[in-house]
Amino acid sequence: MKFGKTIETSAKELPEEWQPYIIQYKLLKKNIKQIVEELDNTFRTLNLTLPDGPSEDIVDDIATRKTTDAQSTASLDAERDDNVDPDEAALKVAKVFPEGIEYNIEKDNQGVVHPVITVKIRRPASGQHDRIVELPPTAGLLPSHKTRIPLGSSRDNVDSELVSFDSSKVSEIESCIPIPAFLGGEAANDVCSMPDKSDTSTGTFSAENDNIRIETKVVKDTEETQVTVRLEADQKFFDQLLNYINRMRSFEKTYIKQYTTNVVSLGSDLTTVTSPFKHDFEIWREIFRLYIDANVWDHSEGDFRPAHSAKEGQDRFTRFTNHIENIGLTKRLRDPHSARILMSFYKLNIELSYLRLLQEMNEVATRKIIKKHDKRTHLIAKTQFPQIVNIDATSLTRALIYTVYNDLVGVVPQIDDYLCPMCLNILWRPLRLACSHVFCSRCVVKASRRRIFDCPLCRSKKAIYNASVTNIDNALLNFLKLYFPKEIKEKQRDIQREINEEEAAAIVLVQNRERSCIVM
Repeated sequence: MKFGKTIETSAKELPEEWQPYIIQYKLLKKNIKQIVEELDNTFRTLNLTLPDGPSEDIVDDIATRKTTDAQSTASLDAERDDNVDPDEAALKVAKVFPEGIEYNIEKDNQGVVHPVITVKIRRPASGQHDRIVELPPTAGLLPSHKTRIPLGSSRDNVDSELVSFDSSKVSEIESCIPIPAFLGGEAANDVCSMPDKSDTSTGTFSAENDNIRIETKVVKDTEETQVTVRLEADQKFFDQLLNYINRMRSFEKTYIKQYTTNVVSLGSDLTTVTSPFKHDFEIWREIFRLYIDANVWDHSEGDFRPAHSAKEGQDRFTRFTNHIENIGLTKRLRDPHSARILMSFYKLNIELSYLRLLQEMNEVATRKIIKKHDKRTHLIAKTQFPQIVNIDATSLTRALIYTVYNDLVGVVPQIDDYLCPMCLNILWRPLRLACSHVFCSRCVVKASRRRIFDCPLCRSKKAIYNASVTNIDNALLNFLKLYFPKEIKEKQRDIQREINEEEAAAIVLVQNRERSCIVM
């Protein structure tokens, strides 16, 4: 399935009010055809060609259609020689081959993108200096990003369905631009309405035009010419793409602000129904434990691993909701507010998957349309465009995911956050060492008996050896008794059982020592 159809199918999964913020891939694809036409027209106008000859699509266009539009592409050459067939004129390879071609994407202070193509020509100096046309510099342009196009690049992949060539535009250009003679123009004494900036004393010649700048310098016996053309169709393409991206960014900014507000509000409501003195507290803790275990979204702060895709997140969330329904957790909720809060929690996750899907669609559409642009035009923009605008929006989704886990799921304490690093069970009478690491008092005593005097985690010197009853964290102790009373009582029973077994073993050992030795 083609990507244009794929993005239309995926768009149906989004709410209707979200669909205007999807990048219109098909419309941008149509604009690429106009860029191809503009490039071909520019090279024809200046009588320039790439080393591999004219575009194969131009050949096919003339050979198959034979229409008035196709004949108009050769009108300039036909006017110079009435005996030359227009089709043969269009197929004629220019005698001037560029030494190098550079494609630059410039961005001004107003955020407007200006694509520019520069052709460099080096040839032996002629007896006379041709007039030069100079494109006036645009104010406020930032330094451009340059990419050299290999001269051997083939143009076979250019779309054969070209828009008809408008010869009137070429006539208009040649009427006001004195093209140099070696570029296929008239004699050097042509009249042009543009101001002449020629300086014969230095061998530099210039004139002005809105879209073309031709700059020639004569150095010894070599004539160096640089032709710079501002690509209007390419600018229109990037303006439209940037408009889609900026509109998406504006929507994200507004939505994220509202989403964060909803999360904080729901977290406040959740606090009232998850009091440790209420029945629903244990149920909510189990719901959130299953949600964390399902790993619906990657939520570790500072985690740079690829985030789950929207589809994968939706599948994991569906399995989570089905599981808690099957084990009957939702039916055990007594507080009527709990059911409403649970539905709101579901809605937040669904909206998060929508946002992730929208970002994925726009990111892939941007990358693919830039790749299509480069393939069809042979202008390399994939390395330049990301420097102008950031097309990766995963960091925004990660921020929302972290907000959900921190301000909503984190409202209900989980036992995994309060485990002793030694026994891997809930902390009992937590003892905080000088290095701030916390262990069970029982585990610290056992470690000291084994002559382990340093902290097992950070190796702080004599952290265990210097610990005493004054190191007990009473605030944490009271917190654990309040939120994990069952686990604390169970841990206390286990410790008491272990102490009883040790005491019984000690008594048996003493009795064995006091028993008199009987020698047979």
